[in-house]
Amino acid sequence: MVGVIGLGGMGSGIASTLARGGYDLVVYDIDPARAAPLVATGGAVAAAADIADLCSRADSVILSLPSSRVTVDVIEHQIAPASRSGTTVIDMGTTTVRETRRLHALLAARGVALVDAPVSGGTAGAAKGELFVFVGGDKPAVDASWPTLQALGGGRLTHCGPSGAGQVTKAVNQLAMGLVDAAFIEAVAFGVNGGVDAATLKEAVGGESGWRAHLAQIAGRVADGDGDANDVKYAEFAYFLDFAHSQDFPAPMLDALHAYMSQFPETARDNMNRPYPPLWSALTGASEPEGAKT
Repeated sequence: MVGVIGLGGMGSGIASTLARGGYDLVVYDIDPARAAPLVATGGAVAAAADIADLCSRADSVILSLPSSRVTVDVIEHQIAPASRSGTTVIDMGTTTVRETRRLHALLAARGVALVDAPVSGGTAGAAKGELFVFVGGDKPAVDASWPTLQALGGGRLTHCGPSGAGQVTKAVNQLAMGLVDAAFIEAVAFGVNGGVDAATLKEAVGGESGWRAHLAQIAGRVADGDGDANDVKYAEFAYFLDFAHSQDFPAPMLDALHAYMSQFPETARDNMNRPYPPLWSALTGASEPEGAKT
């Protein structure tokens, strides 16, 4: 029996994919209404009364929760006391590396394995079983979890190393997207500030492949009046900086971008419904600084 905790856009897609794959599931969300559509599909899906109930029934527990803080709280204060020895906990959210490794040790002392398996691919990838899955953890636990993770990631599944390695790899994935997007947003904002509209920049500089296609995508959103939808993964920057600083890694671009953006109000929402300060509005004066956040 596989348990799934967190039935938002990602978690519901994960649960649906596993149900289609023939897994017996027990599911839980803080909002009970989110479990109803899964149970109503007629598959082998049951709703748990609470997390303790889910842990008493599941041999493997998957979490898909919106933030590192929530994940840590749920694992430490609800899953750890309730899980049976031999259970495997699979965290498919983005969680700080240092907390992942601490929780790995805490659960191991209780005979429970923790596998960090954050993903990329969004809600569509979760619903289709086409996620990139970055896996960290002890090899026996990873091997035991592999068929379940393969159902969610197909061939895009990598064991990246010991505990925390999956989260480090997810950070590389996010930074490769976010920092590059930030550079293109700044470039387009530079042009617009200089008097050239975004549609013209898209036509003049954009293209059909490589970096020109990427710039065309960014400029196209701006031209369509949706520049603030260009998210640079800000909601997770603090996670990555925490680990970088703990390793004495300077992360100059990430550090500077976080410091700049943290001055502005968080008026947009990302694909996990987390707030972020839109870089486009910040660069173009549509948003006023309100002071750096801690």
